[in-house]
Amino acid sequence: MTDGVTEWFDDFLGLGYHLYDVRPVIFLLLDERRKLAGTWNKVLKYLPDDEIKMRFVETDEKYGFVLYCQSRILQSTWVFFKSLNTSVHYRQFKDDYDGAAILKLALLIKKKDGSTELEIFKHQKRITDVKFMTEPEAVNDAILASSLRKMSSQSGQ
Repeated sequence: MTDGVTEWFDDFLGLGYHLYDVRPVIFLLLDERRKLAGTWNKVLKYLPDDEIKMRFVETDEKYGFVLYCQSRILQSTWVFFKSLNTSVHYRQFKDDYDGAAILKLALLIKKKDGSTELEIFKHQKRITDVKFMTEPEAVNDAILASSLRKMSSQSGQ
């Protein structure tokens, strides 16, 4: 999987979860419409659904989110990664996960009054390769190990 170019992407706000559907939905939250459109049009739509890997690497109070896939069309491996705080929604997703999840993109719009609004886009990917891991388990995968190093160097700044 690590042959060729690896593209790293951490320019998203975090994750959102919607758990009351046939399949749980995970939203990749972005803060700009242009970034959202580019993420879908230049990357995600070229990733084959059945080859996308979604990993949640758990540490004490946080977890590392890593989504990666090698695209033959783009001729590179794309890795989306972010260190996130463990939440009630994440724990519920972990407890309710039963073999497949839907990945969607959403735009988080901040209003002038301090409230936020979520605009959900119709594009989606069905992810069937989802694993919840610990750090020692993750170091056996080169992409996960590199992602963890990048996350720890970013949090150490």
